[in-house]
Amino acid sequence: MISALEDTKGAANQSGEGPGARRHPIQVRLTAGAERALAVHPTPLLVELELLFSCLIRKRVRFPAAPHADAIPVPGTDPRLTLYFHPVCTKVCAIGDAEVPDLLTFPIRRVTPFIPRAVTLDYRKSGWTGDFSYPQERR
Repeated sequence: MISALEDTKGAANQSGEGPGARRHPIQVRLTAGAERALAVHPTPLLVELELLFSCLIRKRVRFPAAPHADAIPVPGTDPRLTLYFHPVCTKVCAIGDAEVPDLLTFPIRRVTPFIPRAVTLDYRKSGWTGDFSYPQERR
């Protein structure tokens, strides 16, 4: 029997077959500060795109030293970045940007529609910041 999480990872990593499997690389937008910081960064920058499902939905871009064990690798348009998508949920309703204790990986059956289509990164004195979005595809 396949667990929901295994199914999620499989769905995210499908090549081109199956419903919802058609996926393009995440469009990467970098500010001038991010370009300068990446130019001197010795290895690809690890970027985790976290989508929190609670009583509200929260988007967060994280820059961890290592990806979460359940994070899903996703393609991007910039080889200087290593991108991961991590859908999570909480045990109780949590509102705000504060750290949420006891985050659980959210078992999405068809993860492809939830994977962001674009990420914007910036680097300032305080460090890396970012946001991700779901712009409409032109047809």
